[in-house]
Amino acid sequence: MRWVMLTFAVVLTGCAEAPVSRVAPTAGDAADGAQQAYFPDYPSNLFVAAAAVCDGPAQTVIQPSRNEVRCESLPDTESAAALILQFNGTVQALPKFVITFTGRDTSLGYLVTADNYIRVPQRSGGAQQVRFPDISVSNEMTALLRAAGGQPL
Repeated sequence: MRWVMLTFAVVLTGCAEAPVSRVAPTAGDAADGAQQAYFPDYPSNLFVAAAAVCDGPAQTVIQPSRNEVRCESLPDTESAAALILQFNGTVQALPKFVITFTGRDTSLGYLVTADNYIRVPQRSGGAQQVRFPDISVSNEMTALLRAAGGQPL
């Protein structure tokens, strides 16, 4: 997981503070770049592990419910400035790299969606989710879900 976070940050470096908790997407209805997997039952180890590895100096764990955990990381100052300028952000609330795991019970099992994006708070309010889909990050997320006992879609 730390490797995924590092890879995610490195890939995105080159290139609203409003709450973003929501219901997990249905199967096949995930954002571009997000990965999904079915688990036979609630994958408590996955949610615990996702929260545990989010322990860096500029990282924050947010777990609004037992079905969602987010790791939010502040970018370095140059990347933050570039994101603010390019995506009409504000300096009042800095952009953050976000990796999130959300889940829900379905008739086929427990569906987990692993997603990653950059949240850029906007001057006009709200936040924009910026995505740079990357096949290597997608593959790492799929491998992580599989290693946790999931059956990727």
